[in-house]
Amino acid sequence: MKSIFTGIIIGLFLSTSSLHSQDKPQTVKDSITTFYNKLFDELEENYLHTKDINWLDLKPYIKKKALTSTSFKESLKITVKLFDTINGAHLLLFSEKDWYNSTLGKQLSQKQFNQSLADAYTNGKSFEAKVIDKNYGYVFIPGMLLKDATRKELDQAAQKIYDAMIKIDNSHALKGWIIDLRLNIGGNSNVMLAGLYHLLGDGTTHLALDKNKNVKTLTSLNNGTLYKNHKINTAIRATAKPKPKIPVALISGIMTNSAGEFVVLGFRGRNNTIIIGEESYGNTTANDLYELPFGTKAAITESYGTDRSAKFTKTIIPDIEVIKETNFEDLPNDKNIIEAIKFINSKQ
Repeated sequence: MKSIFTGIIIGLFLSTSSLHSQDKPQTVKDSITTFYNKLFDELEENYLHTKDINWLDLKPYIKKKALTSTSFKESLKITVKLFDTINGAHLLLFSEKDWYNSTLGKQLSQKQFNQSLADAYTNGKSFEAKVIDKNYGYVFIPGMLLKDATRKELDQAAQKIYDAMIKIDNSHALKGWIIDLRLNIGGNSNVMLAGLYHLLGDGTTHLALDKNKNVKTLTSLNNGTLYKNHKINTAIRATAKPKPKIPVALISGIMTNSAGEFVVLGFRGRNNTIIIGEESYGNTTANDLYELPFGTKAAITESYGTDRSAKFTKTIIPDIEVIKETNFEDLPNDKNIIEAIKFINSKQ
């Protein structure tokens, strides 16, 4: 099982674009040079820790190693060395069938999982919205990367989350909501947060800080539209008045990673909110995607992600810790759900 859970975020970053063949002997070195020149340009310009890197020495060192490759595809493996050298634990490079990431990321082992969590991950548990015990809304949000999606497709994905919740809310007198992020291993956090507008309402969700911990980006919601600074990112069509004060319990876990952690950050600081479960994976830095030559893309770490208070924490620490008690097969007997219901009832 260890191999299944090594580098869990990577599965979300497989590209759907085609990788042009660069295996002709007369073009391999030119292709490698073109690719690495562009990758270094983007890293120098955008990488969070760029000022700490001696690019003048590093670039020829990495290029020399890459140019010993017999094919373009083989040369991409050198990016692992590059990412390790610049301490880029959250950096990713991906092509049609392969991905490359730093070896510095946290490794999860079998002993950290109970069987229910392992089975749900292996079987690809999908988005779900339902009612538990007639009184508690439950939303399971897995990782979801819409890498090449249009703005219309991003909005539709957010609307799907929102509409599923509104349908439940309109047909039940709910005491509160449970948002389950235990298998949210990353993707488009903005889509998820816009979809959860009914519980967040208007206002700031989270911040991104630069190297000096100054605010670089403010993410906010207003009438169902999610803005990054003042630019529209994702939007839903709100059909009901939001309920930003209703009790909400978020469930995090060892696989709650990257975008999943950003959803928690978006709720942290909200009134009547609690975080239950296990410490998250620990990728609360923010990445953006950059197009590179020959069908490749890079996810480059640009900032520190924080909640609305601007305090950075590498992981999400739950308010109530529940270790290895997942029971997706019988949610009312899941210890995390039990604690969530206790919290919601305490707010009545």
